[in-house]
Amino acid sequence: MHSWSQPAAYGYAAIMDPGIGVELEQRVAEGLADMIRPWRSRFTEVTVTEKTVNGPAAAELIHASEDAALLVVGRRSRGIPTGPRLGHVAQAAIHHSGAPVAVVPHQ
Repeated sequence: MHSWSQPAAYGYAAIMDPGIGVELEQRVAEGLADMIRPWRSRFTEVTVTEKTVNGPAAAELIHASEDAALLVVGRRSRGIPTGPRLGHVAQAAIHHSGAPVAVVPHQ
């Protein structure tokens, strides 16, 4: 799942052209498909369902994980020894998801 928010600049444009949100969502879905394509080909035995949602990432992940056996959340690897290790989305998932949460670092 990929959560996204419509840029604020598109607020008035969406009133004039309601299809603009559909076009943005299609671009987001294509980006998600491109991102997971290598993983899909590498792990063919894993069933993957792609979903893009327009809304806050933490709330959408928690809602989507209600029936999940495992919620996997990414976090950026930081090259600094101090500072927060987890972002607000991973923190919210750990504290509010009913499913077990795996936090996976990535570049």
